[in-house]
Amino acid sequence: KKVEKELVQKIKFLENSLTKKSSNVLSGQENLRRNGRSIDLKTFRKAKWRTLPTYLPKARMTAESVREIMADLMSSSKDKIILEPSVKKTGIPIAADDTVIQEVDEDDNGTNLDIKIENEVQDPANNKESIKDQGGAVITSGYTKLRELETKSQHKWKGMSHLRSHLDGVRSVSFHPKLPLLVSGAEDGTAKLWDMEKLIKKKKASKKQEPVYTFRGHQGMVTSTAATEKLVVSAGVDGKVFLYGYPTKKQTQYTPYGTMSPFTLNCFEHDEAVWSVCTGGKLVFAACADGSVTAWEANFDAQKKYKSVYAAASSIPTSVTMSPTGSQLYVSHVSGEVIVYDIETAKAVSVLESRSKAHAMQIVSHPFLELAVTANVDGSYQLFDSAAGKCVDMKQNAHTDAVTSVSIDTNGVAMASASHDQSIRVWDLRNLGITIDMDPNQHRKKYDEAIHCVAHHRQSPLLASGGADSVVKVFLGE
Repeated sequence: KKVEKELVQKIKFLENSLTKKSSNVLSGQENLRRNGRSIDLKTFRKAKWRTLPTYLPKARMTAESVREIMADLMSSSKDKIILEPSVKKTGIPIAADDTVIQEVDEDDNGTNLDIKIENEVQDPANNKESIKDQGGAVITSGYTKLRELETKSQHKWKGMSHLRSHLDGVRSVSFHPKLPLLVSGAEDGTAKLWDMEKLIKKKKASKKQEPVYTFRGHQGMVTSTAATEKLVVSAGVDGKVFLYGYPTKKQTQYTPYGTMSPFTLNCFEHDEAVWSVCTGGKLVFAACADGSVTAWEANFDAQKKYKSVYAAASSIPTSVTMSPTGSQLYVSHVSGEVIVYDIETAKAVSVLESRSKAHAMQIVSHPFLELAVTANVDGSYQLFDSAAGKCVDMKQNAHTDAVTSVSIDTNGVAMASASHDQSIRVWDLRNLGITIDMDPNQHRKKYDEAIHCVAHHRQSPLLASGGADSVVKVFLGE
């Protein structure tokens, strides 16, 4: 009865407006509102309602078409549960400018029923997706917080620089946490350090920019790199993980003999290839081809054995990253599953099953939420919630070829993805919608491979990508 009264009032209001000359009703998508009482031949009458159908036509409407729309609304509203207030209403109030005012339902105690219902829906205790810890406290899901994030307009990326110094495909790129420094690792067995300060200040790229320094030591291709405030970490198929220091003016950049860099601080050796490295606190984590994830102390002391090892899984790990709190470790595997480890105890906390069961190429963690995103070879990427203990969302067919790398911006909403289809795309993690589709053919293909890696800078508007064409591209946000 309440809905019928509201709809009858709206029908009368529409019929009254249609009887006057040259009065039109605009669609609900244009945020209908009342202009005023006086109406002439060029004036549109706009209604201010909170609930209007979005399919109202923009052309002039007749009374018959209005009745058809309202009849449709009447039939669809019968399935809804309507709560009748105990306090009787005398009718639908109308403001001074003839706009319909929304009724407020109250119970016997004067409490707004709409607010009560909204609170019941939003109460985590009544939500099936809510999680509780061992003490019984409700844990808010990171995915729920992600959907509620509000950010400003995102960057529009413009290609500024092409760094051409590597002799083979670039497998990894990473930025310094604070300074505009870029580290790239390639199949030529070297890792190079680049300075992007001039690019940010002048907003103009140098045509022939050379690296600040080239780190050597690997006897095979470099698969992964990481950069901290004091260290540069590189890993390769030779099973070695090198720790380098940043070059200084006082120290010479060349050695009289040997292949080691003068800035080499330490070297950790494994029996199999190392596919991924990451740093956290005073530790360096390495995902190995033998199925284990090892942790080493990031210092100058010679270490013949790792400090701790995380139990080898049935599947080979492909990538490793730290949680934003620094207490957990996210590890992706060939099977697509993600295992969450506790760093102190080195035990698995949970196993997050993959929806696609596809090979996970890389995993990255959210900047401040307990979320992780994996890039898969089937052209999709998946969003995992460690608190919920499952995959909460998935974007299928994100690219036409394998998604090789993903990177989340510091705002926590924008995410860049790279693929072997030669494209880089920027997504909105709140709804997995694409916001920026960069120009195709960002990197040339070689052996059916195109783009291997992509990374954001934490503080500066910089985005870098490395491809099989041995080129590192740097984009500047506008």
